[in-house]
Amino acid sequence: MSVALEACFRGIVTHGMECFDYQRARQELEIPEDYDVMAMVAIGKKGSKEKLPPPLKDRESPTDRKPLTEIIMEGKYRP
Repeated sequence: MSVALEACFRGIVTHGMECFDYQRARQELEIPEDYDVMAMVAIGKKGSKEKLPPPLKDRESPTDRKPLTEIIMEGKYRP
């Protein structure tokens, strides 16, 4: 989590991924056997929706997530 926060602070977007092939990641990235593959994260800079190819552009739509102003606060806890 702290990596994602630091990335956001630096203007970089991260997205945790699941259902990837752990063994293939080990092989492709030449990760030694004495290390474990625990997670996969895509890292990049946010681009504009207009630059996406049509199939992806059509999938890019607002979500029903709460605005950050409703779930993030600064300072002491306020119920």
